[in-house]
Amino acid sequence: MKNYEYIFWDFDGTLVDTRKGTRESAWYALKHFNKDIEKTDHLEDIFCGPPLKDSFKKFNLNEEEIEEAIRLYRKFQRENTIELSELFDGVKEMLEALKLQDKKLIIVTAKVEPTVIKILEYLEIYKYFNLVVGATEDSSRTKKDEMILHAMECLKDVDISKSIMIGDRASDIKAGLKYHMDTMGVLYGMDNRTILQDAGATYIVENTNQIIDILGRQSVDKNDDFAR
Repeated sequence: MKNYEYIFWDFDGTLVDTRKGTRESAWYALKHFNKDIEKTDHLEDIFCGPPLKDSFKKFNLNEEEIEEAIRLYRKFQRENTIELSELFDGVKEMLEALKLQDKKLIIVTAKVEPTVIKILEYLEIYKYFNLVVGATEDSSRTKKDEMILHAMECLKDVDISKSIMIGDRASDIKAGLKYHMDTMGVLYGMDNRTILQDAGATYIVENTNQIIDILGRQSVDKNDDFAR
């Protein structure tokens, strides 16, 4: 019998579509360094998911410039992009259904916690989560596996056999696997099926209805159509 009790969620690209705000924030920060970047250059593909430091490294900034770029990015994001965020179809209904089953819902994200909470409050879904763990302002915690570890330390006595990590990027899947969790890749975010399969996702789903199909069951069939 498989009954997931602890559900760890990525934020960007999994629960909330933040591509517009991410693109605007990245463009604003890079323009400060006179980078020849357009808003149409798919900056969200680079900045949605990974630690900001890793993303800015791709633009040949030195360490000092990267720190300033991160500061500018976060400031612009916090002050100008909250209302650009949108829930993916079915997310609110999915969260309501899971809370009725008394699931523990935990967000682990590379976005800084205060910004995540502002977005959750704006979208009126903050109340569904038991814990939100994000990056720290001083960059002492930036990677997804660090978020998961911190969340488990906060929750205490997490049963890994009843835990699952859900995200749209290979880094989400790999972070969950590091702690021997089952994992789920969603296809409406950034990475495609092949990338999520290669990362080792236990399940791959196309929409929130399929997430509920898996999380709501009491047992898992090895021949399930959603299994990779």
